[in-house]
Amino acid sequence: MKTIILLACLLACTAGRYDDRGLPTDRDYLTRAEWHGKHIKDYKTKKRFKQWKEAHIDNFIKFFSQSAKEEQVVSGVPYQIVVAQAILESNFGMSKLAKEANNYFGIKWRGKGDYLVMADDSPTDRFQIYDSAWWSLRGHSKVMAKYKARIKGRHTVEKFADCLCGGRTVEQSKAFVKAGGKVYATSCFKGKESYSQKILRVIKYYDL
Repeated sequence: MKTIILLACLLACTAGRYDDRGLPTDRDYLTRAEWHGKHIKDYKTKKRFKQWKEAHIDNFIKFFSQSAKEEQVVSGVPYQIVVAQAILESNFGMSKLAKEANNYFGIKWRGKGDYLVMADDSPTDRFQIYDSAWWSLRGHSKVMAKYKARIKGRHTVEKFADCLCGGRTVEQSKAFVKAGGKVYATSCFKGKESYSQKILRVIKYYDL
């Protein structure tokens, strides 16, 4: 009897925290586990969550693709790179950083404006707060300018992906960092797949 009551209480508490699509009722962002539906147990909610997620991904890519194409005229950065980075850095705009700071590219605070403290490379990393998604996009363009300067010859999508890590593979990025080079993300040289490879994989998967 106690087990039944406890289970009923657990389900009631969970229902209060999430709506019928499995989305949080007390905040806008999703954790990584929630994005993958780990918090949902019943079939109907899983189905509705899947439908919401598919529509959200489609809308996010359409919105950011259009905005990135317009920004490409100013920055020269291929929109495919921008959209892929936004997907990876903000989890399709559903990360806490994107929702609470309009920061879609994981850009750290550089001494001006407001910042949000979140755990990343350290427990107290400071991330830039932007007034809107557009300002986040423009801030990203400014950051990308120094990486763009590394590219020699024709500016291709592949070269832009590689310039962020100083190479395509984890090994190439490690060697680049060891020689004193700066990379966009620590994931360039950590793990089995480098940040550059992830970007190109996302571009291919979503046909950007």
